[in-house]
Amino acid sequence: MGIGFQIFKKTAGIFIGFAAIIILIVFGLFWWSAETMCANNEISSTSIPGTKYKVIVFERDCGATSGFSTQASIIKSSAKLKNENGNIFTADCDHGAAPAGPGGGPELRVKVIGPNSIELAHHPRARVFDAQTNYEGISIKYSSIGNR
Repeated sequence: MGIGFQIFKKTAGIFIGFAAIIILIVFGLFWWSAETMCANNEISSTSIPGTKYKVIVFERDCGATSGFSTQASIIKSSAKLKNENGNIFTADCDHGAAPAGPGGGPELRVKVIGPNSIELAHHPRARVFDAQTNYEGISIKYSSIGNR
């Protein structure tokens, strides 16, 4: 092999290395900005008697390219809601199939059944993405609000 080809290989290797670093930086910035573009707005907070937990229902808004969603988390009573997805429930109105509630997403009602059981009620046409049935020993049941 000639010396020109060896120089070309080294130059190409350096270029590919720099390109990979730039792509990783751009991807990292995009991922970081996507996470920080979202905001949670609390709709309601319900204590679960006999436990150290509460249920927070909130609207999560991630900017103009996505609609509002209604989400719920069970967190410690002394904790504040973090800028994260809900840990027990996530739904949206499915492009108007379900009516919008107070936060822009579908209405979600919380009913405490006992210290180890809650019920979440939502419109039957809400598009549900996540509906956990248990969290930290607390049973979660689901029901419909009804057609309106």
